[in-house]
Amino acid sequence: MTDAPADPTTLTLLLGRLARLHESAVGDVCADHATTPAEVRVLSLLVHRTDGAASPSDIATFVVQTSGGVTATLRRLETDGHIERVRDPDDGRGRLVVLTDPGRAFHDRVLAAIVARTMTAIGGLELDAIDTTVRALVGAFEAVEGFPSSTGFVARAVFDPTGSAP
Repeated sequence: MTDAPADPTTLTLLLGRLARLHESAVGDVCADHATTPAEVRVLSLLVHRTDGAASPSDIATFVVQTSGGVTATLRRLETDGHIERVRDPDDGRGRLVVLTDPGRAFHDRVLAAIVARTMTAIGGLELDAIDTTVRALVGAFEAVEGFPSSTGFVARAVFDPTGSAP
């Protein structure tokens, strides 16, 4: 740490570096599993939906990806058997993206590896303090960008190297 006082410019640059470092670590884990971070984000959204389904537009909003990017991501996931596209029962012209059992299993393996990598990086730090700060930061950025808040989100436990999950 430094004795220099906090300032907005330094914080902005450090947040950008943190985002890039995290994305690099996630990208490395994904490459080890022959997938992409975007594909894992889509699977994570579907895993945490009670019905395991979402519209392509909801997916694009959640993963912060263009419609064209989401289309390509969904095509790869469908080809790999991780998702299916089905008719939306509430909109005859619409489609829903549905998680498959192999997609859930694949998600769980990859996410466990990502969580392990994250815990290796932050293992010596106070997890509750990090959680509070990250939730506040995510909420602030979501509000500025006009995204729905995810600050109350709690993940379905896939892997808990701390041993604190029930």
